[in-house]
Amino acid sequence: MKVQRRTHDVGAVRLRPPPVRGCVVCLLLLAVPLAAVRPVVAQAGGPTIGIRDGNGHPFRTPAGSPFEPVHRLALLSATRDSLRDGIALADVGDRLGFWIRRDPDGDVEYAGAIHGGAFSRFDLGGPDQALIEVHYRIGVLLRARFGAVAARAELYHLSSHLGDEFLLETGARPISTSREGLELMLQGSPASGLTVYGGPGVLLRATPDFAPLSLRAGAAWESAPGAPARFHASVDYFGWAELGWEPAIAAEVGAGLARGTRVGLLLGFGPSRAEQFLRQSERLVGLSISHVR
Repeated sequence: MKVQRRTHDVGAVRLRPPPVRGCVVCLLLLAVPLAAVRPVVAQAGGPTIGIRDGNGHPFRTPAGSPFEPVHRLALLSATRDSLRDGIALADVGDRLGFWIRRDPDGDVEYAGAIHGGAFSRFDLGGPDQALIEVHYRIGVLLRARFGAVAARAELYHLSSHLGDEFLLETGARPISTSREGLELMLQGSPASGLTVYGGPGVLLRATPDFAPLSLRAGAAWESAPGAPARFHASVDYFGWAELGWEPAIAAEVGAGLARGTRVGLLLGFGPSRAEQFLRQSERLVGLSISHVR
């Protein structure tokens, strides 16, 4: 997103590097399942349904949500007020299931996982396509299925940082946000190919201080696996008390290329999905390619 050479009115907070202690904990969490647990894909068995992911774990990842760590590359036009800029989103993210347990009757199952990702935004209008903003999210997940309903509890950490070249070029004040929170969501599949989800979130700690409550909900549809062509459509809503519950909407429609890989038209409006500019409203439209396991 190209920004005029002026100071932003998004609140000044000290720019600081990612917390070392948090990074060490994340690395240790990643090492445990790799070293000690056999792949849960082999344990999953049975056909996947609308509330299981491609690995047979409960609670299918809402791949169309901008908050989920997935692999994504998007070329977009971003409009703020009278400004229109070309930007690129480059997201890298994945999840790792390290434990799953099912009751003998198969009606109840529990699974543990971690996921994490980096969400980057680049300025395509500048001569060097400089990094504008990057934010990181890592979470510990407890997922479960009770009959036809899945649930997910996520304890997450999120931090954001502006690019150095962007700071030098625009003269923006150093900004950084950091917070930890808990999000609870339920998920169901009321019809074949259709998945709906939603639930509340609460912040446990934030820098600077933010209003704690939020709400996320959405729906996703995919055509039948055996169809000659695979199509999908999704919409995701996020509302936050800090922003007066102004809705942030992300929508996508497109086709699948291979298992877990898809291309589509991406749309978005409301508060910016870039953490550094969360108080600025924007409209996004462009092409996206993404992959999620």
